[in-house]
Amino acid sequence: MDSLYLTCRSLTYAQRVSRALTAAGVQNIIIRTPQNMSREGCGYAVRIPGRVLSRAMSVLAAAKLPPRRVYRPAAGGYEEVPV
Repeated sequence: MDSLYLTCRSLTYAQRVSRALTAAGVQNIIIRTPQNMSREGCGYAVRIPGRVLSRAMSVLAAAKLPPRRVYRPAAGGYEEVPV
């Protein structure tokens, strides 16, 4: 699995998510949410390697920082990943 995108409601929230993941040793980067990914308009996402999804979700649950949605690249855009 390639990269996954954890969408966040704001830049500040994305920064908190990124810090929690970094502290747990999960590689990540904050990006602007691509327009065809976001249902709520502009926002930010944290990109992670797909292989660490379960670990990332555990870290974020413990930190009480759940992402809005999780997406993966798909033909012609992105598709939501059920978590």
